[in-house]
Amino acid sequence: MKPKGLADDVILGASCRCSCFGREESPEDIHRLVRAAAVQHRPIVALYDGTRRLMCPHVLGYNQPGQWRVFCYRCGGESRSGPRPNGRGVNWRCLSLKKLSSVESLDGPWQTGPHARQRCVENIEAGAEDHADHDPQNGQ
Repeated sequence: MKPKGLADDVILGASCRCSCFGREESPEDIHRLVRAAAVQHRPIVALYDGTRRLMCPHVLGYNQPGQWRVFCYRCGGESRSGPRPNGRGVNWRCLSLKKLSSVESLDGPWQTGPHARQRCVENIEAGAEDHADHDPQNGQ
């Protein structure tokens, strides 16, 4: 059973498809935007726990406690932990949907990278792999 409740400027040459900054989105709006971005291979910009992030969502779903999560490739924005060295897996993030706000879908390049088996989302609802015409590991 699925749990209840499902969150400007040009960045890296990507242009915004919708204007969500400055307005309050419902958890359902956030879920819908992140799901569409994963399936359509579109980057998003959002605030995560108050920090601006640019990311490409790859997997959306929930874990055993019923908390909605997104496994995404972080390709820009701010980080509370500071800059990280380049290397395998350092740009992958497991984020809680309830900490996302001001989500915008962007027209821009889809980004990805190699990663170990994702353990972020146990019950997958949607993912980049759901799109038959595109292999997300090719970095297209």
